[in-house]
Amino acid sequence: MRRADLLSGGRPVTLEEMLLARDRRAARQQRLLALYHQPVVSFTLVAPGPVKNSPKWRSVADAACDAVFSLCLHHDWHTDGLLWSDANSGPEWMMAVCASPLTLKEALVGLEQAHPLGRLWDVDVIDVAGVAVSRRELNLPGRRCLLCENNAHVCARARTHSLDLLLDEITQRIENYERDING
Repeated sequence: MRRADLLSGGRPVTLEEMLLARDRRAARQQRLLALYHQPVVSFTLVAPGPVKNSPKWRSVADAACDAVFSLCLHHDWHTDGLLWSDANSGPEWMMAVCASPLTLKEALVGLEQAHPLGRLWDVDVIDVAGVAVSRRELNLPGRRCLLCENNAHVCARARTHSLDLLLDEITQRIENYERDING
């Protein structure tokens, strides 16, 4: 797979689209909380650069949804109200899960760390009060950079790595995953 394949079929997102997506996501989260009175799992992608949605990015989002559903089945956690968004700002999904928010967050962090595509996922847990559960609450370190051992936010803020290097790493991870599942 080439880097161009990751971006093929997508178009650059605008700041306005990103801000609108954030507001809509928050509204959907609140709607699920009000309907189900259970923690909400909310998924977005870690998609650096201007193209946030393409067929390849959607396949990464699909893999995340499958993995989270499998995790919930494994733990016998009931799920409700799956909502999808496929805007230019990137594929997103969320659902209510009948589980302790801290236990759910811990399991999802483990999934992000164990799954070959997990580092490309941003899976948040919103508790019934509408507050995101942080890794700090579980005494876990922040997310690591895609390319080095540093904190991802530090590298992103400092623009330590070029977009080309980040997209090459993402492309390689997706290619390796697809090769492994397709035999």
